[in-house]
Amino acid sequence: MRKTGKFFVLMILAGSLALLNSCNKSEVEEIASKTEAKDYLALFSAFNLDSEEIITSGDENDLKSAELLGCLTVTIHENEDGEFWPRSWTLDYGDENCETFNGNLRRGKIHVTLSDWWRNEGSFREITFEDYYFNNNKLEGTKTILNNGENENGNLTLTKKMPDGKIVYPDGSEMSWHCEKLSEMVEGKETLLFADDVWSVTGAGAGVNKDGQTYNFEITSPLIYKNGCFWPVSGIVEISTNGSLQVFDYGEGECDNKVTVTSNGVSETIEL
Repeated sequence: MRKTGKFFVLMILAGSLALLNSCNKSEVEEIASKTEAKDYLALFSAFNLDSEEIITSGDENDLKSAELLGCLTVTIHENEDGEFWPRSWTLDYGDENCETFNGNLRRGKIHVTLSDWWRNEGSFREITFEDYYFNNNKLEGTKTILNNGENENGNLTLTKKMPDGKIVYPDGSEMSWHCEKLSEMVEGKETLLFADDVWSVTGAGAGVNKDGQTYNFEITSPLIYKNGCFWPVSGIVEISTNGSLQVFDYGEGECDNKVTVTSNGVSETIEL
């Protein structure tokens, strides 16, 4: 009886441990599946804001209120003292989704202030959001851009910071985004046209993903942005979370919406 009793107890313990391990495994798999590679890519795109920067970066004589795209209204707020600088704008995409560049949906308002013409050294831009949604995801935080002047190569450089970025998804989940990047104009400085501008971007940052896990990211090969291409045409970003590493490779210079993601030695091509 004693042996039978001990055996029965051991069987219960073994079954309990197996059940516990099974639950833990399921939970790990569920957690791992919540934050996907596309979530990070969407986060990068949401806070890019190149279009909004261009709209509020025209020549001093061309900074006017306007209605664009049929659903975007740009309003300049005049200074009470009558001075041209600083300038401030409200970009209003309306209360309903507005399809803009590359099929992205936007609604809500973006507020922009600029201390001086963006090409002047020391100019400082601040971008904030008011009930603003990008592809039905709400964006929060403040983005700043400082003109550092020319570097040793004679190229204009900008420091872009996002200390408190957050994206909130329709289901209530969220991801935070804190970064500092350096943008260098490697082509196009000879003209005032945006069409021929090419930027090389480096930097790093961190945040918390959908699972509540801290992630760190670093641009290990400069991201190259060409005007007219919403995504980088080349460059590599590495993201580490809990010891795992994902490598995002934007390619060799083609203006497309594809990125190769490598994780645990397995690579796949994702369309953005």
